Amino acid sequence: MPPQGHFHIIAAGENLPAVFAASLRDYPKITRAYVFTDTTVFYKHADPAIEKGRMAERNAVSAAKNTATALGIPFHDEVISAPAYTSARDALTRIRREHPGARYTFDIAGGSPALGMALIALAPWVGGTVRAMFDEKVMRPVPLPDQSP
Repeated sequence: MPPQGHFHIIAAGENLPAVFAASLRDYPKITRAYVFTDTTVFYKHADPAIEKGRMAERNAVSAAKNTATALGIPFHDEVISAPAYTSARDALTRIRREHPGARYTFDIAGGSPALGMALIALAPWVGGTVRAMFDEKVMRPVPLPDQSP
């Protein structure tokens, strides 16, 4: 049975618009995009440097959403709270239940280390492939355990 859509999941970061544009180029048949964003990004912080980074990430999510909307791709922002693994698992479970049979790809290009590790750990569960930006320049595949039972 062919996949019923290609769902692309990205961990939000300041470089999200560029990563999302590259994802659209590398995966031209994306039918739905999900950005997993750490809940702390939406909290105001007294330290101007931290708040500047959080504002940049919020703006990056908005820019990626605008790109998806312009291309007619449904875009969803999933807010992930601590503990990241549990929250990401719950979100991915809901997505999978609502859209059985979809193909999943993941890009880990930002967000907290806990969120990135949660997405890497959950990807095999949905048969997904993962890419990550280890050197801050190029997305590279992340080797995952075999999917076979």
